[in-house]
Amino acid sequence: MEQRPLPERCLMGFSSTGGPPMLPALYNNHKRIVQTGNHVMILIEMVHDARVVRIGGEHAPASERRWMGDSIGWWEGDTLVVDTTNFGEEPGLGSATKDLHVVERFQRLPDGNLLYGFTVEDPNVWETPWSGEYVWRSTPNKVFEYACHEGNYALGNVMRGARLLEADAMAGSTGGE
Repeated sequence: MEQRPLPERCLMGFSSTGGPPMLPALYNNHKRIVQTGNHVMILIEMVHDARVVRIGGEHAPASERRWMGDSIGWWEGDTLVVDTTNFGEEPGLGSATKDLHVVERFQRLPDGNLLYGFTVEDPNVWETPWSGEYVWRSTPNKVFEYACHEGNYALGNVMRGARLLEADAMAGSTGGE
């Protein structure tokens, strides 16, 4: 099971929904933002990823790697800037490596929506940094639990199939039928 991708195991969202950068997927794109004096938490509906940003903090040592990286933030006027480094071996962003570096900007718009911008760098993959932005629409809707394992028989069946293939291989190598 450990060799199956994290999204398939319902441990992280897919399509970089939890980010960073936080990109929209086919569905479940709602987010809930909670701010305290020292932290900002962003709960993503897809696979219930939760990012915690330390405000005014320092990055953890480079030896400390996390699935969604190590995020620190600060305010530039009314814009929250978040700098993320120290990703694990397989960041959520396709093709990226553990050397991924993402800077995000969150700015509240006059209509109540949020402008989300990001710049991505990974010298192992892209020659130059690239950026994007899109609007996160404000909604009164709730963020619902993404019950990934409810009725999800895929992983159990994948493992049952693997055990059958192993048994067939063993039978073939010992001359059995």
